[in-house]
Order: sequence, then structure tokens, then C-alpha cells
Amino acid sequence: MSDVRTTAAGRRSGWANVLIYGFLGLVVLLALAPTAWVMLSAFKTGNQIFSGQGLLPAPFTVQGFVDAFTQIHLHEYMLNTLLYAGLGTLGALTAAFLAAYPLARFSFPGRNALVALFSLALALPLVGLATPVFFVVRELGMFDSRIGMVILYSALQFPFTFVVLRAFMLSTPPELEEAAMIDGAGYFTTLFRVVLPLTRPALATVAVVAFVNIWNEFFFANLLLVSEENRNVQLVLAGFKSQFGFNVTGAVAGATLVMLVPICLFLILQRQVIAGLTAGAVK
Repeated sequence: MSDVRTTAAGRRSGWANVLIYGFLGLVVLLALAPTAWVMLSAFKTGNQIFSGQGLLPAPFTVQGFVDAFTQIHLHEYMLNTLLYAGLGTLGALTAAFLAAYPLARFSFPGRNALVALFSLALALPLVGLATPVFFVVRELGMFDSRIGMVILYSALQFPFTFVVLRAFMLSTPPELEEAAMIDGAGYFTTLFRVVLPLTRPALATVAVVAFVNIWNEFFFANLLLVSEENRNVQLVLAGFKSQFGFNVTGAVAGATLVMLVPICLFLILQRQVIAGLTAGAVK
């Protein structure tokens, strides 16, 4: 009787696993379908895209990529965006790391107020910041400048980066830092030789998130950038419609190239990102 019950329970468990993994597989397919459609459409003609006939390119063409590089010089604006995303992410990580450690490890008057202030910044809608950001940037003489966009993006990504890094530091034991200080290590030596390696998974996680957010940013770039040479790639992709009557093949080809950058970044840092996301789940 016990063997029969065990067999029945095993069958139910097997069917449950099939249903669970089948559902998860369907969700993954639905999530990836738009990305796959854009990438396949980059090799189609405009007529095939508009007609919606066939999933695979027929005929196969790379004219969209040629248009992306010749009509709007996409590579130049991708370099601009890479500059904004790379330096903006580095600025946010540096500021958040230097702020998160003392607010996670030391007690001093006003600590809780600072933590609450930095954390509440996550609740502010970005659209609501448009007017004050515009006037502040203009008064500082950084309107329509690369350095102004880097500083702005660093500030915008700081709250999320700070919250994640501080939470990660609170979950790590302080014994290694205390041992380093007992051995004579100073504050910054301990910070960069002990704390920094320990927080590498969290740093990789927030770096990917911040980089992708800046890479895909359109609103503030459209608000603060006027000169053609300072624009990011998101603004320029819209130029296919305004300048060339909407070259759909070039637009999806450009979108494909733009999507590949954060995908490659995640593939490079995926181990660290997964470690950062799962940190603290298992003791």
C-alpha cells in the first residue's frame, strides 16, 4: 500500500513539475517574443515588415544596418550613450559606495535621517523633476553638455544604488573589517581592500541596472540636449521618423544594435549579478 501511495505521489509531483516548467517556459517565450521579432525584422525589407508576412526574413537584407550607419551615423551616438552610461554608472557607484558603508556600519547623529532621505528619493517621479532639473542645470552652465548629463545620470541612479549597497553591507558580517582595523589598516584601506571585494556581487548587480537605465533614457536627454553632437542614441533613433519619413528597416536595425549592448554587459557580469540577487537567500 505504501508503495502505491509513493508512486501516486511521485506521479502528481511529476505532473506538477511539468505544469510549472511549462508555464514558466510560456512566460519566457512571451517575454522574448518582441525582442526576437525586432531582431529578425532588422534583416527584412520594409514591405515585408509592413505586410506582416512571414516570421523569417525573405529576402534576407542588411540594408537596415547600412541605413543606420550612413543616414544617422548611429555609431557616433552609441559612443555618446556609452560615455553617459559608463561614467554615469561609475559616478553613481562611487558616491553610493562611499555613502553606504558609513551609514551601514557606524552610528552617529542624523544617520537614520540621511538613510530615510536617500531612500525616499526613490519615490520621487522622474517627470516631476523635469522643471527643477532644467533650471538647476541651466544655472550651473551645464545645459546641453556631456559633463552635465553624466552628473545628472549619476544623481538619478544614486538612490537605488545606495539602497541596494547598504542593504548588502548590512547582511555581511563586520568581523573581517574589525580584524583589518586591529591589524592597523586605516579607514580607506579597510574600505577598498576588504569591503570592496566583499560587495562585488552587489556592485555588479546595481551597475547593470544603472547602466541599462541610463542607456535607455530618453526623457532628460530630450529635455537637456540640443546640439546634434551631444545627443544619445535614443534621441537619434527617433530621427528615422522625423528626417526620413520613418525608415522602419533602419529603425529596427538600430534598435537591434542598441539592445545588444546591455545584453552583452549582462552576459559578461551574469555570475556576479546572480550572486548579488541571491545574496542573503541562503545562509
